[in-house]
Amino acid sequence: MKKLLSFIFLLASITTASAFTPPKQINVTVGFAPGSGNEVSFRGIAAIIEKNNPNINFVITNRPGADEVIAMNFFAQQPKDGSHLYIPSQQGAFTIIEQWYPDQLKVNPMDLELITTIAKSPLAIVANVNSKTNTPRELLDRVRNTNENINFAIGASAHRLLFEYMMDHGKGNSNRVQSVLYRGPAQAVQDVAGGQAEFGIMPVAVSYPLYKAGKIKYIGLASDYKISAIPEVPLLKEAIPGLTIYGAWMIALPPETPKEIVKYYQDLFVTAIRSPEAKQFFEQNLMIAIPEEQSPEGAKKFINHIRTVWMPYAKKIKPN
Repeated sequence: MKKLLSFIFLLASITTASAFTPPKQINVTVGFAPGSGNEVSFRGIAAIIEKNNPNINFVITNRPGADEVIAMNFFAQQPKDGSHLYIPSQQGAFTIIEQWYPDQLKVNPMDLELITTIAKSPLAIVANVNSKTNTPRELLDRVRNTNENINFAIGASAHRLLFEYMMDHGKGNSNRVQSVLYRGPAQAVQDVAGGQAEFGIMPVAVSYPLYKAGKIKYIGLASDYKISAIPEVPLLKEAIPGLTIYGAWMIALPPETPKEIVKYYQDLFVTAIRSPEAKQFFEQNLMIAIPEEQSPEGAKKFINHIRTVWMPYAKKIKPN
């Protein structure tokens, strides 16, 4: 009798685990203003899923402020029933905000239930087309020796890491050269194109459309390798050794979401991320998918790696 009851309980558990059906409307939180890499990368994958699953509808809400703190605090309080997703940045959400906003942050980012990394895109330093600076070495000369004020428009805390690394290792004049934080990278690059800021730092995926349109120019990529679509753009590490940092975007559920819901979304999104349609989307938007980070375990392993590398550096920086 005990064996029969155990079997019935196991069968019921399997049935329950496989019976999760997502709600018709899935609410998605993004911690930046419209146009961020978080939103762009997610929309590309969401479109593939919605096309193949007519009953699924993703509704994105932008909640910018305090480098994702506002969005994360809101999201962590949402139901754990699979009706809410969050699209955090790897660097900002998991290596910086704990250091910069300890009194404002109401949740441990590492308690989020990670689903997968969507994609990555190297950060770039861009300039207004009328800037006289064209190369990484010319930029270093400017930030070291300038007698005029220079502003770098940035849209996220990870971009600030690149700025501070450049200023530290390049011995920049911090009395004259400053970073200015915007509500998102799209807003930052628009101001560079419009001449309100001479330089900016943001993912290639966000800046590329304005580069193609001739509205901005690239100074260099914070990448380990050149990008085939823009082979003319040099690497920043050639002038500043070690300067490689990426914009990278993930999908997460609220802390303590049931495992069957995590598994459902992991299967759903990874299938889409590995599809031919996604490959084409990533290539068009200069994004890179990383198979090793497409599981909760793989994503968390990489997060722990960048926390080791960048958290000590983030501790030295005061937020704007």
